[in-house]
Amino acid sequence: MLDCIKPYQIHFIQKSSPTASNKEFNFSYIYKFYTNKTDNYQRLKYIIRTECIDDVFAVKFYAARDRKLDEKYNRIIKAHNYTDTLRIFLTCAHIVPLILEKHPMSSFVINGAQSMDIRDKIEGKDNNQRFRLYKNVAMRLFGKQLFEHYEYKEISSYLMINKTECLNIEEKKERIKKTFLEIYDIEI
Repeated sequence: MLDCIKPYQIHFIQKSSPTASNKEFNFSYIYKFYTNKTDNYQRLKYIIRTECIDDVFAVKFYAARDRKLDEKYNRIIKAHNYTDTLRIFLTCAHIVPLILEKHPMSSFVINGAQSMDIRDKIEGKDNNQRFRLYKNVAMRLFGKQLFEHYEYKEISSYLMINKTECLNIEEKKERIKKTFLEIYDIEI
């Protein structure tokens, strides 16, 4: 099904530095894209943040209208059908080749944020629906030629380690895991 879906057009906004309140990353590339208009909604603007920590990029996205909310990464908008939702995830995945053009040795991590609906019902942290979708999209799009793939189901996180000139993938995996667990105060 992914073969039939085309990503939305991505626009680079800026490269940003960490703020005084958020010094966890070295820099971030920020992009935007717009979805198509639906019967119930005007087109929506989405923001993709790729936060770089050492040689790893954490990919995050949210609807721009939710930018001031603490739970902006968790919100379920209910504006899109299944195919349009896949198109959003596919668009976010297309950031990877853009980053690799500038940083060819980069690895990537994504966390399936716990979904929160309008009634504030929160999905569980482990093996959530976004994580399951991310891992399937990542494996189908990127395969194992360039990246080694790792799943952390208990925290719904997915890691793709770039194998280019990597002498010890296991050591790199453990370094990245330790860094992100400390930064985001996560326990496995």
